[in-house]
Amino acid sequence: MDGYRIIADLATFHKPYLIRDLRQDANVNHSKLDVTKYDRVIDATGVTRAFLPAIREDLLTPCVQYRIRTDRQLENRIQLGRIGFAWCFPLSENEYHIGCGSLNSNPRQILEDLGWGQEGDLLCRCSGRIRLTGPQYSRPFVLDGPSCQIWGVGEAIGCVAPLAGDGIVPGMRSIEILLRCWDHPVRYTEAILREFAWMEGERAVIDKLRLGKSLGVSDAWILKKNSRRMGMKVGLRQALSLLDHLR
Repeated sequence: MDGYRIIADLATFHKPYLIRDLRQDANVNHSKLDVTKYDRVIDATGVTRAFLPAIREDLLTPCVQYRIRTDRQLENRIQLGRIGFAWCFPLSENEYHIGCGSLNSNPRQILEDLGWGQEGDLLCRCSGRIRLTGPQYSRPFVLDGPSCQIWGVGEAIGCVAPLAGDGIVPGMRSIEILLRCWDHPVRYTEAILREFAWMEGERAVIDKLRLGKSLGVSDAWILKKNSRRMGMKVGLRQALSLLDHLR
């Protein structure tokens, strides 16, 4: 990460296969959903947030990602900058995901500037956005409609770490909380805010970076403490340096 070799846990998995396994034999209907036909609808539509009200202070970062094949041995690596970062994640012996997300620059241009986009044969590419808003700014999580309740989970209610863009584990955790609070919307909201209260500090750091404000030890401490959630061992001095590189 930006020249630092950081001890960390890493696991990559084949997301399309995971979705296929979770779906099993379920049919997917792509037509517009008539919510009046249901007692409850789960909004798991990510950044689209298709069934819940729009978020006032929403913070979405554009991203691009390429899957490449190369005989070169590429390391897992992260390059910080422009309020975002570029990444290279190994998928197999010769396939990698290379991508970038940035709040204030074109992610494709960042990859070109780094020279990462020409490291192998292009297999596929995609673009999208990641919600870095945090749950505290993504309410309501539950909406009482005239005939149906809408309950949000995952990225639809901001369960994504604002600094790291990590949403897989928080999204799964939000579903566990939903099942536990199935008939209690107020309890569900309180539990989500309590579980992901640590994201408030990360959002505050992002806001400081966006406004060009100076960062201090307290901000570095947030990065150091929260990086443990991803199995990363980052020292305070390293955290200060990494935050400075995010600009």
